Amino acid sequence: MRVLVDMDGVIADWGAAYGASLDAFGPAAWGIPRHSDQRSFNLKEGRTVAEKRIIDLVMVEPGFYSRLQPIPGASWALRSMHQRGHDVRIVTSPFVSNPTCASDKLNWVREHYGDRWAQRVILTTDKTLVWGDVLIDDKPEVTGDVEPAWEHVLFDQPYNRDVTGKRRIRDWDEWEKVLGD
Repeated sequence: MRVLVDMDGVIADWGAAYGASLDAFGPAAWGIPRHSDQRSFNLKEGRTVAEKRIIDLVMVEPGFYSRLQPIPGASWALRSMHQRGHDVRIVTSPFVSNPTCASDKLNWVREHYGDRWAQRVILTTDKTLVWGDVLIDDKPEVTGDVEPAWEHVLFDQPYNRDVTGKRRIRDWDEWEKVLGD
C-alpha cells in the first residue's frame, strides 16, 4: 500500500508552534484561538482585521516551520509502516508566502527522520495530483485539480472533529487498526 502522510498537524506539531508565535504578540493576539480551541481549519474565520494581520505575520515568519516539534508516536508509526512493506511518503504543502517554508519542511524531516526520509518528501500545493492508496491528513477536506486516487483518512485535530464518514486516526498507536494492517 502507498501511504501518503501530511506533515503539519500530523507528524509535526504545528499547533504548539503557532500558539507560541501568537503569544509573542502579547495582548493583541489574546483573542485568536490557540490550537486546542481552534474549531475551523481556516485560521482567519471570524477574526478581526488586526487579528488577521497577526496571523499573516506568523504564517510568513522565516524559520517558523523549522521550530515544529515531532508529534509523539509519528516516527515510530511511519517507520513501522515502512518496515511492513508499505511505500510511505510525506506529502506536504508549503505555505508559498513564507520564504523559508519549503526548505524548513525538508530540513525538519531530515533532522527528525534522517536523510533517507527526506528523500521521501513530496512538496506540492495540490495533494490530489499525488498517487496513493490513503492520505493521512488533518485538513477536514483536501481538494485540488483532480479526483484523488487516495482515500482521505483524518488525523484527529480539534478543527476536524465534526467531520463524519471518514476513517480517523486519533493517536499514532492506532494506525494498524485504522489502516487494517
